[in-house]
Amino acid sequence: MIRTVLTALALVASTGAAAHSFWLQPEDHTPAAGEEVLIEFKVGDAGDVKDWGLYWERIASLRLYSPDGVVDQQRAVRTTAADEVGSAVVSIRGEGTHILAFESNPSFSDLEAERFNRYVDHEGLRGIAADRILRGTTDENGTELYARRAKTLLQVGERHTRNATRAIGHVLEIVPLQNPFSLEPGEPLDLQVFFRGEPLEGAMLSAVPLGVTAKYQTFLTSADGVVRVAAPGENPTLYSVVWGVPAPNDARAEYFTIFASLTVASE
Repeated sequence: MIRTVLTALALVASTGAAAHSFWLQPEDHTPAAGEEVLIEFKVGDAGDVKDWGLYWERIASLRLYSPDGVVDQQRAVRTTAADEVGSAVVSIRGEGTHILAFESNPSFSDLEAERFNRYVDHEGLRGIAADRILRGTTDENGTELYARRAKTLLQVGERHTRNATRAIGHVLEIVPLQNPFSLEPGEPLDLQVFFRGEPLEGAMLSAVPLGVTAKYQTFLTSADGVVRVAAPGENPTLYSVVWGVPAPNDARAEYFTIFASLTVASE
């Protein structure tokens, strides 16, 4: 039996998304068959949302997972230029639920000790915190390689397909256990978090409606990696999670961290 954590922790921010969130923001989560959909790439801290710099060297993959297969979407990318915000324009022909998924290449970060410790504490990165205590490095800078993993759900027509509830294999991934488009706003929605293909216990998942001034809630995943949230209402909702581990075999940094997100909407 899936054991869910039903109680939200009392951690809130005044506006916007949780710190360091990155997500895909479709112009429309429910396009008609064959309609072109603009996808924006967003990054933000609480109250400070920006367009992400979409450059070729940052892109590892952009794929559309449909009920009948997977299609590469890198040709749909319009990279950031001096006078143009980076975006993608995708077209979906078949009915059903579709997953648009993005992976970035790693970037490097070097933060002074106090700032790095605050970041680790804020994101609930227990493995990194324990490692720094064990090695006696809490007074030293923290270095990490970090990468982005983002998914958004798109619904074409009235056919709610089961592929929306299956993992696609991201190293850190949020998977809905019910198809969100089949739920009424406010109904329970179970989300399962996986790290390297295994359910992740004790990760801090945040949820915030997009497009409105709203507080975000945080939840801790159960032993099965599950949290229970409310299905999105009129506005799309951003769910995000961060996880990091020591990187003893990589000379570039002490830790490797993944930022994962899922954006969904109701019909």
